[in-house]
Amino acid sequence: MSMKRHISPRNAGWKTVDAPQGLGSPKPLIVRVQSLPARSYFAEHSHSWNQLVYAISGALTVKADGRSVVISPEQAVWLPAGTKHSVGSLMGAEFRSLWVANAASQGMTSGTTVIHVSPLLRTLIVEAASLKSEDRRYAARVIALILDQLRRATPISAALPWPTHPGLLALCETLYADPANPRHAEMRA
Repeated sequence: MSMKRHISPRNAGWKTVDAPQGLGSPKPLIVRVQSLPARSYFAEHSHSWNQLVYAISGALTVKADGRSVVISPEQAVWLPAGTKHSVGSLMGAEFRSLWVANAASQGMTSGTTVIHVSPLLRTLIVEAASLKSEDRRYAARVIALILDQLRRATPISAALPWPTHPGLLALCETLYADPANPRHAEMRA
């Protein structure tokens, strides 16, 4: 599915967000913390490492492998190394991205997959994002638990796809931004 209308610089009001620089390659894991404002997105790109796309609050739209899904804080998208993808948020989100080294991803799914984020995995991601470099042994234990949780994560086959038809896309954006909008019954897809 294309997100050209949903996440595109040609789409009025959407803003491209630059990824932070200088984080280096994951050894074995890096947690990126970033707030995504409403109607912002990362343009299509890829990495030489694996990535878990996740938000602790808000919702993200992830485009990869020809499809687009909307994920809530109970879900994440696993992207194997080299997967071209874009990530955006219609209403804003607290983005937590895990970059996972290829060597550390053994036993994890080999394809792009939407997974269920357990309460334990969510807590571990939040904890990992707050770690300071002073306590390396504790950090190593938290990272090891995150990697174990990723290996055990349950795939979700019925993730919510985002529409491609322009009329349905406009309706979904309207309802997503304002679920109580009384005009939705009058809108046509």
